[in-house]
Amino acid sequence: MDFTAIDFETATSAYTSACSLGLCVVEDNVITERKEILIRPYPFEFSEFNIKIHGITPGMVRNKPCFNGYWDEIRPYIENRMVIAHNAPFDVGVLCSTLEHYSIKPPEFDYMCTVRLSQKAYPELESHRLNRLCGALGIEFEHHHAYDDAYACAEAFLRMAYDYSLESFEEMEECFDVKRGHVNEGGIVKRAKHSKSRRIKKAG
Repeated sequence: MDFTAIDFETATSAYTSACSLGLCVVEDNVITERKEILIRPYPFEFSEFNIKIHGITPGMVRNKPCFNGYWDEIRPYIENRMVIAHNAPFDVGVLCSTLEHYSIKPPEFDYMCTVRLSQKAYPELESHRLNRLCGALGIEFEHHHAYDDAYACAEAFLRMAYDYSLESFEEMEECFDVKRGHVNEGGIVKRAKHSKSRRIKKAG
């Protein structure tokens, strides 16, 4: 499977306040690229709570471009690809809200959420937060750093596919009864409900 895992960190609770974006590219189930982009948020305000979570300070991004200055670089990682995120409604919401703020039409892409997938794949876990999920799966990373969070999300997705012997996004949807989301130039498209599903047993 080919996809891009993403993770945003924000400066405040505002969805336009992205201050960091992590990208992890997977081609044919192999991670081929990882990167992090530091972003000057809008508005240029930081909450102490958010700084304590991700460690990004105003001084680290004061002279960085705003999101629209990076968009030509970011777009190929998103457009017409499957995008994977842990709590995808948040990350996709940040992306779409920020693009709207800069009067940029969103590209077309599908997305899936590893929170929802992992809840179906590993119902025995007490928590499906990224750090708890990856701890259970033996995936090491530094939590709340966009570079590492995107990587951990990608690894968790690949692990679920491996554990259930799934080879396509369609099989992931069918197995876990989780429908992909979709974004087009009009914004986020509401998920359609499954008409039926077939539960595939965990391998081994």
